[in-house]
Amino acid sequence: MLYPSSPRAALLVLSQLLAVTFATIYPYDYSSLSCPASGLSTLPTPTYGEQGTIFTVCSSIEINAPPSLVRDAVLGFSSYNLWNTFVISVSLPSNVTSTPAQDYAGMPMVFTTSGLVPGFNTTSNEILTVVDYEDVGDDGKPYLLVAWRYDDGLAGFGARAEHPVVITDLGNSSSWVLSWETYYVGLETGLIALLKSNLQSQFDAQSADLKAYVEGLL
Repeated sequence: MLYPSSPRAALLVLSQLLAVTFATIYPYDYSSLSCPASGLSTLPTPTYGEQGTIFTVCSSIEINAPPSLVRDAVLGFSSYNLWNTFVISVSLPSNVTSTPAQDYAGMPMVFTTSGLVPGFNTTSNEILTVVDYEDVGDDGKPYLLVAWRYDDGLAGFGARAEHPVVITDLGNSSSWVLSWETYYVGLETGLIALLKSNLQSQFDAQSADLKAYVEGLL
């Protein structure tokens, strides 16, 4: 048996195992959610639920395209460089050559982001947590859910955060897209909170980018 070569490597392995072990989605009608009206309010996430939340950044937009096309764009990480001015590139495992076709729960990724720290690009390790969840809301509208979470390399002790995207079918080949990220109690969360305003601006830009890209595919 092979063992991790260092405590940090062991934590990384544990973090990836947790992504699979806790793959059960927190039960909620995600199509009923909307962006919080107050900066003090938060939204639940599929992995971490409602307990221990600190803050949420959120953006929503209507896209004139069917939900399946929107989901493919959101999960098409290898094409982010073509349209996304926030997450400008995504590094994927060597065994993944096509997204979204080869996406899988537990897939590690490295996001390169722009606009959070003026003059610098930043990177974050992420793990895909929800790939193909489908449900029908209490209002009878079908919706799709995808999500990925931040991997701090410390099994969540430094910071826990998850970014879900809900795509609700409005009919007539149009979709309502709600994209948010909720941050939870952790040793690093207070520092991340200093970037909340920039995060919000970039989430809004990303939603507009997604709309322009997807509608341009039709």
